[in-house]
Amino acid sequence: MNSKTMAFSLSVVAFLSSCKQQPQTLKASDGTVRIQAVHALWHCPMHPQIVRDHPGNCPICGMQLVPFPSDATSATGDSIRPGAGIHASHDVMVDPAEVRKIGVRTDIVEAGTLGPELRVDAEGVLDEAAELSVTVRTMGYLETVAPVRTGDRVRKGQILATFYSPEVVAAQGEWLQAAKTGDSTAAQAGRERLRSYGWPESMLDRIAAGGTVVRALPLTSPADGWISKRQADQGQATMAGQELFRIVQGSGVLVDAQVPQSRLPGLSTGSAAEISGSDLAVPVKAVVRSILPVVGAGDRTATVRLEVRGANPLRVGGLYQTQLHPKLETGLVVPDASVLHTGTRDIVFLALGGGRFRPQKVETGPSEGGKTLVRQGLEAGDEVVVSAQFLLDGESRLQAVLDQMDAR
Repeated sequence: MNSKTMAFSLSVVAFLSSCKQQPQTLKASDGTVRIQAVHALWHCPMHPQIVRDHPGNCPICGMQLVPFPSDATSATGDSIRPGAGIHASHDVMVDPAEVRKIGVRTDIVEAGTLGPELRVDAEGVLDEAAELSVTVRTMGYLETVAPVRTGDRVRKGQILATFYSPEVVAAQGEWLQAAKTGDSTAAQAGRERLRSYGWPESMLDRIAAGGTVVRALPLTSPADGWISKRQADQGQATMAGQELFRIVQGSGVLVDAQVPQSRLPGLSTGSAAEISGSDLAVPVKAVVRSILPVVGAGDRTATVRLEVRGANPLRVGGLYQTQLHPKLETGLVVPDASVLHTGTRDIVFLALGGGRFRPQKVETGPSEGGKTLVRQGLEAGDEVVVSAQFLLDGESRLQAVLDQMDAR
């Protein structure tokens, strides 16, 4: 059987089946079925799917149609003619010489572990949980303000402003007086009052050791980070609870990746990810922090929030690409090219040796790096066809039609 005949077979049978006049089926003494067409047929040498019952030109390439043989033969018993037979169980027989000609290649089924490769766009967003507020707890005035602006980096303990409050100065005097007179109860109450104003223990210890009132309280950054908001000016009057600065601790950047709803299975908190972008020299390692419980009505995607572990060079509002690594699955692995997707099922062709091939239905899993995981239908060590299997598939489908015709 030559390669053209194999490719034409499916188209010929489909055409014959659609004819109003059914072809005649004759069974020979050698166990073969001979199908004689009622009409002569013409086909395109370049496009085998083009079959007509009259001469003409190919509607695709314009080539002149050539006559197609008016009969086709196949074996229906166990005795199979090398190169032109199909076993009753739909095994396909091809002459070993023809196998080499049509370029049939095979690969061995092996055990392996795969996870679906998922690449989606993402955006840097501000981590609200990383924001810290610098406020005053009583009325007063800002005597000085450091020359820092929104976006500037600050260090923990760095002085941002100095705050004067007559109420705080008076409270210091009462506390120090109680300590001098030996009134421990009043002294303890005075210290607690100053602590409630936001004075750190180190400052209170220094005042107690010096025995003198400190006029202005330094307002410092509570953490290393950057300023996301500044609302402070020198000489400004303040009210209790007024926010003067907002500090974002660390980088304060998370990454929101938009993942299609159908790709969410396998993702969970802690799943590994990589983030890349035009402003990143190398990809950044990250993990899934959370999966938001909302799916967008328009694009049917959910937000998967990623957190960078270690140094975080990302920026709020930056556009990035993320590669997510859902839960890995263990099973049998075959090349992607070996799987034929028919729409309702997936099949592979097993190479049984001696030019014999068998279609096998399989249940597939995730694909990655040119490999597909097979959950059911194969065993380790099986040999599968990875090229020219569409020809074998055509022959296998032909046998199903022949069986139906023979049954009638």
